[in-house]
Amino acid sequence: MLAVLLIREILRALPLLENGQPGAVTDRTAHHPVPQLRNLIIVACHAVFTGFDYTKPEAEESWHLLDYQRVAGQAHAFVQHIQVGVVEAAQDPSALLLFSGGQTRKAAGPRSEAEGYWLVAEAAGWWGNGAVRDRIFTEEHARDSLENLLFSICRFFELTGHWPQHILVVGYELKQHRYVNLHRAAAKWPAERFHYLGTPAVNQGALEGEAGTIEAFRQDPYGCHGVLLEKKEARDPFAVGPYLAARCPAMAPLLSYCGRSTFPGRLPWSEQ
Repeated sequence: MLAVLLIREILRALPLLENGQPGAVTDRTAHHPVPQLRNLIIVACHAVFTGFDYTKPEAEESWHLLDYQRVAGQAHAFVQHIQVGVVEAAQDPSALLLFSGGQTRKAAGPRSEAEGYWLVAEAAGWWGNGAVRDRIFTEEHARDSLENLLFSICRFFELTGHWPQHILVVGYELKQHRYVNLHRAAAKWPAERFHYLGTPAVNQGALEGEAGTIEAFRQDPYGCHGVLLEKKEARDPFAVGPYLAARCPAMAPLLSYCGRSTFPGRLPWSEQ
């Protein structure tokens, strides 16, 4: 009798198929909330919002800023990126907007950059574009600009069940070359289906550091070695980790690739 009861409890704990019979664990990505969306807009985040009033995002003290970011107008630049992304999404009814950025700063606590951007937009009433709210999501694992792109493509697939037809990245003008010529190429994304919308950088530190970052990605296009790896590790103080390849099986070989030349395999978007 004890054995029968034990078996009954095990069967009761198993997930059920549609016909009510025990089955395999359902893939968490099997549910795609917005399958009708076709294009991807990425706002690459640059800081964690640490304030308590999301209606005051242009106050510098509302953000956890690095030393080189402590310049007048820096908070406004973040808000500008958020607003540009929202407006672009409002103008394209088939677009999904992702704020991309992880829990990157220990002193800021376990808050993601992406969540802060989303809440700022929510507090601003989406700048009069409230209808876009259901098309705006977050990607909360990225630790650098390449991951902003790769993880956002994976997140888009999770949310829609297919790959984007077109990608638009919103960020600083100075990073356009990095995204368009290095990261896009590393992802083997077709150039004609990729665009970048940049705003002016407000701090000299970012301008001075970009040349070095570009050279580092030229030598290490997937950010797996040396200074680029060290930066990623430093930007993961809560051990959240990268996007697991299992979340996007078709991207698994690319997400785990660490070569110094372009990924040699085929990717699903090359077949679209």
